[in-house]
Amino acid sequence: MNEHIQVWLDTTPVVEIFTSSAILYFLAGLVLVLLAKPIKGLTTRYHLSDELTKHDNKAVAVATAGYIFGVLTIIRGVMISGGTPYATIWRDLISVATWTVISLVLLLLSAWINRKFLLNRFEMHKELITDRNIGTGVVLAGTYIGTAFMISASISGTTGGGYAMEILDTLVFFVIGQLGFILLGAIYQRTCGYDVHGEIERDNDAAGIAFAATLVALAILISGQIRRGDSLVALAIWIPISLLVLLGSRWLVDLVILPNARLHDEIARDRNWGVALIEGAAAIGTALLLDATFS
Repeated sequence: MNEHIQVWLDTTPVVEIFTSSAILYFLAGLVLVLLAKPIKGLTTRYHLSDELTKHDNKAVAVATAGYIFGVLTIIRGVMISGGTPYATIWRDLISVATWTVISLVLLLLSAWINRKFLLNRFEMHKELITDRNIGTGVVLAGTYIGTAFMISASISGTTGGGYAMEILDTLVFFVIGQLGFILLGAIYQRTCGYDVHGEIERDNDAAGIAFAATLVALAILISGQIRRGDSLVALAIWIPISLLVLLGSRWLVDLVILPNARLHDEIARDRNWGVALIEGAAAIGTALLLDATFS
C-alpha cells in the first residue's frame, strides 16, 4: 500500500511535462493543421470560408469537419509512428512535417478518387454548393475520416528501409484502402435494398449517414490489419471478411433491433436518420470489436 501511495505522489511525471520537448511537436502539429485549410482551398471550386460563414452551407461544414478530423488523425499517426530516430529534434520535426504533407496530398487525392468511383452518379460540386446536400457532405466526411485512419495505420506500420520504401508501403496500402471503399460501395448498393446514390442525390440525409458510417467501419478494420502486419496476402483476405461482417451487422440491426420494420424502408422511404445512426453505430461498434479480437 505504501508503495502505491508513493506512485500516486510521484512528482517525476510533473517535471517531465514541463521539460519535455513534446510541446514543440504539439505546436508543429497546430501549424500543420492551420496550413491544411488553404491547401484544401486550392483543390476546390468554391471559396471555403464564404460557404462556411456567409452562406451557412451545412453540407460543406460537415465535409470540412471530416477533413479536419482526418488531418488531425494523420498528424497524430505521424507523431506516434516511432519511425527512424534522428540526431536532432529539428530533423525529427522536419520528418513529421514531410510525412504530414505527403499524407495530406493522399487525403485530398482520396476525395477525387471517391468522387470519380464511389459517388460517380452525380456531380458532387453541385450537390455540395447548389443543393447544399448534407447527405453528400456526410459521405465525403466519412471518406476523409476513413482514409485518414488507413494512412495513419500505414505510416505507423512501415517497416523501415528508408524514405523510399516507407513511402512505397504507404502508397500501396492507400491504393488498397481506396479499392476497399469502391468495393464496399458496389456491394452496399446491391444489398441495402435501395438506390444509395439516388437517395443521397434526393437529399436523403439518412442514406448518407448510414453509408458514411459503414465506410468508416471498413476503414477501422483495414487499418487494424495494416497495423498488425505488412502482408498484402493477409490484407487481401481480410477485406472480404470485413465486408461480410459489416453486412452481417446490418442484418442483425434489421433482425434484432428493428424486428417490426425493415431497415431499408426506414432509411429510403421514411428518411429516418435516427435508424441510420443505429445502423452506423452497429457497423462501427462491430468493427471495433472485431479489430480488438485480433489485436
